[in-house]
Amino acid sequence: MCFDIIRSSRFVSQELRVVLLGSRQTGKTSVIDTILGTSATHELVKREGFIDGRRLRLVETPGWWKTFSLNDLSNICKQQLARRIALTSPGPHVVLIVIRADRTFTDSDGKFLEEYVELMGANIWPHTLIIFTRGDLIEREHIEQRVQDPGSALKRLVEKCDDKYHVFNNSNRHDRTQVTELLKKIEGIVGKNNGRHFDIDLDKVKEVNERWEELQTRASARKHGVQKQRSIVKGKAYVHLLEEVRVVLLGWILSGKSAAGNTILNRDEFDIGGRTGEGIRGFGDVDGRTLTVLDTPGWWKYFASEFNPDFIRSAILKNVSECKKFPHALLLVIPADTSFQEEQKRIIEENMSILGEDVWRHTIVLFTWGDRFKDVSIEQHIESEGEALQWLIVKCKYRYHVFDNTDKKNRAQVTELLQKIDEMAAENSVFRLDTHKYTDPEKSHPRQEDPMMTEIRLEDVCHFLDDGFKRKAEEIRRKIENLRGDIMEERLNFDECSKGTPPIFEDELPDSQKEVIIPAQQDNIPEPIKTLLEREFSRWESIIIEGVRESLLDIKSSFELSPDEKRQMTEDSVQKWLKNCRHYVEHTVDKIRAP
Repeated sequence: MCFDIIRSSRFVSQELRVVLLGSRQTGKTSVIDTILGTSATHELVKREGFIDGRRLRLVETPGWWKTFSLNDLSNICKQQLARRIALTSPGPHVVLIVIRADRTFTDSDGKFLEEYVELMGANIWPHTLIIFTRGDLIEREHIEQRVQDPGSALKRLVEKCDDKYHVFNNSNRHDRTQVTELLKKIEGIVGKNNGRHFDIDLDKVKEVNERWEELQTRASARKHGVQKQRSIVKGKAYVHLLEEVRVVLLGWILSGKSAAGNTILNRDEFDIGGRTGEGIRGFGDVDGRTLTVLDTPGWWKYFASEFNPDFIRSAILKNVSECKKFPHALLLVIPADTSFQEEQKRIIEENMSILGEDVWRHTIVLFTWGDRFKDVSIEQHIESEGEALQWLIVKCKYRYHVFDNTDKKNRAQVTELLQKIDEMAAENSVFRLDTHKYTDPEKSHPRQEDPMMTEIRLEDVCHFLDDGFKRKAEEIRRKIENLRGDIMEERLNFDECSKGTPPIFEDELPDSQKEVIIPAQQDNIPEPIKTLLEREFSRWESIIIEGVRESLLDIKSSFELSPDEKRQMTEDSVQKWLKNCRHYVEHTVDKIRAP
């Protein structure tokens, strides 16, 4: 690595202000501990200390879990970033981009990180330095190789930072040499910028802080209002505990429905990532009650309902209508760690309309991934997202709940959900399917015709959807191969696995027999369709890789499995996730071709 160290004293400030930025679990807090040589007794956003007579102000920004597009990042995440940066006023001298050296860095990681960093300002890059954590778990030569790999996402990011990076071993905090070297590089950045810090937009910071205070007030009022409404319902004599509770899980694909069902039943009843072409019922006893949970197929997150495979609507209607007893509650599952925009509002309204207008009186919004933002209330999230999400909450009569699916031992969250179902059932009895009240959102809310959309050739959309997913599936498999190498400390080469051939979908032909897709066909597809498909595929990739990572960690921790068994379980895990997504693509293509 080439990096000029500039240590001119006239450029080195007596105070160095440093911001640490990175995803969750990258080791930002550990980096601060190592630099200062101390550990905080509790979580602190800003920490200060003295090193070699210089005052250091270190600010840790909130991390993220999934690398979706920046448009899908929740508003509260963006607001928190701005508020944390403001703690370095008048601005940071250096921004440390924290990346784990022992994890695969994908193209989607790189694209998201570049866009996220530039939220601070497009001219931030001269003040940045990449710091690789967990350097003790990987050979330095391997890090050098990854950084210099032509065309890689990591190389592009390092080049954006003017080839400035540093490797840290947080497990050995007594090694002050690495801290000394890091400070030299920080001083070099300050010197190269002639002692200037990055100027933050103080007017924008003032605006964000004012909006934050207003948001806090509205969130508090919302929470108080909901509690007051619940207390009124609880005070009515006819509210009683249901001995039998029947619920239906609804939502988009990979939203956490199956995980929520498992949390409710307190066991792994539903196969997370498995194919759900039809509704699946689970049964159990919870808090002395008999529970029936129906997990339904999800719909596309970004596409209008007419693009959904036919099996989604038919499965929902069939399972609800054929119930011997109608459900007490419909749980609309929405991840709490992503934005909720006007397009999600419209798509949910379209998909829910098949159950009739009365469906909203019996629906509770169930936010999943509540563990992602322990320092943010769900009311703050609702208020920050704006009118679309607030419309949904009003539509559901202010009924919502939050789940932490990673903490299944927390049964209080399930008990409270059942209490809310009791209260809703006391007001409205059970849900009864009445398709005569079905309202076509297309008629009640006609869309503006897009000239580009009227020229879509359906066969081209099919080609792009089908071929696009095959390409994305291959990318995911390659990334998971690297992921296995990182976690299991051995490479799983899908081209040279024990079976002699790479694993393929059951309904997929070998490469030699596949139809060749001519790239020019994609030119006939309007950019809006391409963008939506790419967003959907990127969302799948992020969730699938995260799901496989969790599976791999579970497999690795098992001492009862042989290496061959671990290999087979890894392959099965990959195929389970990809087959589920392939199922949706295949049936969507068939649906589009049908006319």
